[in-house]
Amino acid sequence: MGRTVFAWTIGVAYTLFWSSLGIITWPLSPRGELYLSFARIWSRWILGTLRIPMSVESKSTLELDQPYIFMSNHRSIFDIFALFLATEHSLRMVAKRVLFFIPIFGWALWMCRFIPIDRSDREEAIKSLESAARKIREGISVLVFPEGTRGPGEPLLPFKKGSFMMALKAGVPVVPVVVLGTEDVMEARSLRVGHGSITVRLGAPIPTAGRGTDARDELMREVRVAMQALMAEPVAEPASGK
Repeated sequence: MGRTVFAWTIGVAYTLFWSSLGIITWPLSPRGELYLSFARIWSRWILGTLRIPMSVESKSTLELDQPYIFMSNHRSIFDIFALFLATEHSLRMVAKRVLFFIPIFGWALWMCRFIPIDRSDREEAIKSLESAARKIREGISVLVFPEGTRGPGEPLLPFKKGSFMMALKAGVPVVPVVVLGTEDVMEARSLRVGHGSITVRLGAPIPTAGRGTDARDELMREVRVAMQALMAEPVAEPASGK
């Protein structure tokens, strides 16, 4: 219980501090790049303070000037911190719309061009994914959770189709990603914060250029197979955090 109280206390404090700073400095960086830097420091502070080691494994070298769609499994809130630190690209996240109405934190998400989505409203969800596609065409990478919600990790939940349509329309490579170990730190739909280590695995990019939208189901299968293969590899002894 003591670790959980401590974790939530520092989590709220760090979130308020960095979100407020993002709002204050927004005029200096209206495209959100400065806030993205803050988000990575925020993530590093939280993992570092809680002494949660993290390692990153990549199956190929990703070009920094190439936008990608990162598609990750989703087991825990701690996936967010790990993914911010595992990627070096200009990145915006597709997140549940309800998060954008949280005072200060949500305002910072709005101002820094993260992408709200309400999957219960099909038309609004399509608009959100179209907004994400525009950002990709501007050279910004996008992070999505194709399962649509947090799950147990294995087996993967059924994928939502919208993000794959977005990938095919944008014509940029999809990077399959898996985050391992975060469910030991904090399970889905639980408030308890425990101990554990995190491994993030970035798969080889899957090309989408030249593939029509009728390749949606094929792309979904390719991404699922790639993510399952990344999950199946044994986890090495964790190194110190990134």
